[in-house]
Amino acid sequence: MNSNRPLWRPEEIRAVFGCENFKVEIEGISIDSRSTVQNDLFIALSGDPGPRFGGGDRDARDGHDFVGSAVENGAASVMVHRDLESSVASILVEDTLAGLWQLGAAARKRCSGKIVAITGSSGKTTMRYWLESVLQSIAPTHASVGSLNNHWGLPLSLSRMPSGCAYGVFEIGTNHEGEIAPLAELASPDVALVLNVLPAHIGNFKDMVALRTEKLSIKHGLVENDGVLILPVELARFANHQQTITFGISPDADVSSVLNDSTLLDIDVCGEKIECRVPFVGKERVESILALFAVLKALDIKSSIAAQRVGTLELPEGRGNRVTVGGIVVVDDSYNANPVSMAMSLTALQQSGKGKKIALLGEMLELGETSLDAHRQISRLCMDLDEVISFGEGFKGVSFECNHRHIRDVAVFDLDEFPKHLNPGDTVLVKGSNKVFWKNGFVNDLVKRLAR
Repeated sequence: MNSNRPLWRPEEIRAVFGCENFKVEIEGISIDSRSTVQNDLFIALSGDPGPRFGGGDRDARDGHDFVGSAVENGAASVMVHRDLESSVASILVEDTLAGLWQLGAAARKRCSGKIVAITGSSGKTTMRYWLESVLQSIAPTHASVGSLNNHWGLPLSLSRMPSGCAYGVFEIGTNHEGEIAPLAELASPDVALVLNVLPAHIGNFKDMVALRTEKLSIKHGLVENDGVLILPVELARFANHQQTITFGISPDADVSSVLNDSTLLDIDVCGEKIECRVPFVGKERVESILALFAVLKALDIKSSIAAQRVGTLELPEGRGNRVTVGGIVVVDDSYNANPVSMAMSLTALQQSGKGKKIALLGEMLELGETSLDAHRQISRLCMDLDEVISFGEGFKGVSFECNHRHIRDVAVFDLDEFPKHLNPGDTVLVKGSNKVFWKNGFVNDLVKRLAR
């Protein structure tokens, strides 16, 4: 959003941290010295999330070792929890992660706009992207970027929220039991969306009941009295919350529709009948569209206005985008994967064009004891494909009833040789957990090879 005022004024920082001599205007917040820019506040995180988020990712690096680099890159101030010599203003706190949370909480407190928090096993980032697209066309909107949804990502996203936002949209993720509730309490959303509960990250939970309980714990952060919980209709009996809106392909849902192969949907939004042209088909996408309408209803946005904007939605990169190069279609679903989303992607691949159908499948992570069975189940869905190339330990030793080869690591895959066996009309699906393809920029490299 455009604003002439800084992100954080000196008096606001003094009020939050009690640093009486702080006089610097802050334009941005950074925790990575490499991406720090002019007039940022650099927060030197230690890399240890502490006991509350003991299951979170630990990083051996300490941000205090990179304070000098951050200042060189333009940081106007730094937050540290030990005395360091610095040429810029410092905020000294007992713990920098706690300080980041403190700043995030202050950002939420000063914002009078409506806050939406999203959790779920699959599709969170797409939903956040869609909501941001719709809301920012209505009023100033701030949203998290990438997948900043954990113990440092959420407070960082909050701390970057300008004070004058009408809407804020944030993701909340989990890898371990007990993580969602404190994050939801920090965000204090007016609307909380549980998009779905699927066997993703199940390896760190006792069972699906425990995972469901964790996802539903987002309701504990809702603002008192007026907070609205939105969830799939099949989860309604587990919600135990006064104000709920359900969605689903069921007449029992508050926001519902009938699944068909058309992009024209007749949607019932809490009794209001609307017609909406949507850019996607398929059960998962339609359910997400219904969830979107439910959130907008909770925000008191007219369904007619919502319908106009939904038709222009796009998928964020890596979530099923289709790229055509020389007549060859690459379906980029490389951002992440779980058993349900991979099954949906494979079903869509089998229904694609008339050429060869090839799947590059990366292993699915964080499935615990269910991992081998989950990967075997995926192999059974591939029998009608022309070729499958699997990557990673999860698929090691898994047999396929189609042309198949396994490669232990994406780094040793011959991207120069692979395109030689493709022809116009062929479709290539790239799907796997984030660390397999997405973090290696695999699809971009593949597209470049195809364009030669």
